[in-house]
Amino acid sequence: MESEVTAKIPGRSNEDYLGNKPSELTNHLRTEIAKDKGKSRKRKITDFMRKRVWSWIYHYFKSRFGKKPKYKAYTGEDTGIYKLNKNAGTEHDHTRIAIAADWATDTAESFEISQQMKSHDPDYTIHLGDTYFVGAPHEIKKNFVYANSPWVRGNVGSFAVLGNHEMYARGEAFFEHLLPTLGIKTSNNGYDGQKAGFFCLENDYWRILGLDTGYHSIGKPIIEFIPFLGPKSGFNKIIMDWLKDIVKAGDPNDKRGLVILTHHQYLTAFKIESEYRKAGKQLASIIKGNRKIIWLWGHEHKLSLFEKTKINDGLSFYGRCIGHGGTPVEIESRSFKKSSRKQGFDKLVAYDKRKKTKIGKTTIGYNGYALLKIRDSELRIEYYDQENYLFSEKWIADINTGDIKGVMEIPTDCPLKPEQEKTWEDACKD
Repeated sequence: MESEVTAKIPGRSNEDYLGNKPSELTNHLRTEIAKDKGKSRKRKITDFMRKRVWSWIYHYFKSRFGKKPKYKAYTGEDTGIYKLNKNAGTEHDHTRIAIAADWATDTAESFEISQQMKSHDPDYTIHLGDTYFVGAPHEIKKNFVYANSPWVRGNVGSFAVLGNHEMYARGEAFFEHLLPTLGIKTSNNGYDGQKAGFFCLENDYWRILGLDTGYHSIGKPIIEFIPFLGPKSGFNKIIMDWLKDIVKAGDPNDKRGLVILTHHQYLTAFKIESEYRKAGKQLASIIKGNRKIIWLWGHEHKLSLFEKTKINDGLSFYGRCIGHGGTPVEIESRSFKKSSRKQGFDKLVAYDKRKKTKIGKTTIGYNGYALLKIRDSELRIEYYDQENYLFSEKWIADINTGDIKGVMEIPTDCPLKPEQEKTWEDACKD
């Protein structure tokens, strides 16, 4: 860890992110503006015109026309597959994995979420991508690397996958500064480094696959704006070879339950969002048959659950979006308008549209995260917001048949309600 004390104080506020657009140009601009936060308005304008505008232009063109880092594979004895272990010093009889997505905003809310995650004494923590605004070195370090940074590492290990925002700065800081501080915890309380942007955690009943859809989420300049030529956010060939040859995900005799973790969604019900189908097709080319999987993703800044879905000849999956880790959840924005043109419209069981506060005229919802609890064949997924436990689901993996069966566990005071004509049971129904 680098020695730096300023990381203990949030450097940004929710206001900095309102109306954030999914554009490299605007996110680089907002990064440069954020560097001058706290200065007087006169000094800020003067400094920006003299310095930041050139820095903005420089970093934008560097990220757009520079080469991405070479994609890394696992080598030697480290295969990227790790046994799910429980910290020997804890009293609970299961393994705990705290997962957040779109968390790294350097706001009071993101600090609060990390402290809530820490309160569970997790064995592992996982970030599903997006360090704002562009995953620049100072953003990666402030959120994850400095000695007092807010990200909490698990007692056994900590991992991350790429989002599109890290790739706005070509992913260099993610690979060079973040991954070396992650991985499995060592005997001297350090971490041995996550060697590549993907990983597998497993026991005798479950496999959890963290897969990178971020590296190919940024297309070529100009061409990327042509709809059918834009980025598809699929898996790199190195990941596909790893899944086939090392993980052996296509082995018909391995009937363990599967949990997929990615940044990008395979399914959506909402108006301005895309459905990133390539990753699902790639998985289906390896994992044959009628296997059912659980798929957690981020990217959309909301908590939402979908019933079992199968698109064309793809996998049967239960989709859960947990992209509400740290960015302000703008309840009344266009991103919260449902669209009947999307595949997920009829599959949506519930989503969190509760109103927490207002910033000016903008209504803000709740941030949150998920906690996985694994004991042998049983997997529980608990969902939390900034203040409370919300609900959970319990899954059992049958390693003789390859089937998984789940039930919802909803408290009587759960503030979320299913969509019209849906029930909570729809989220796990076969």
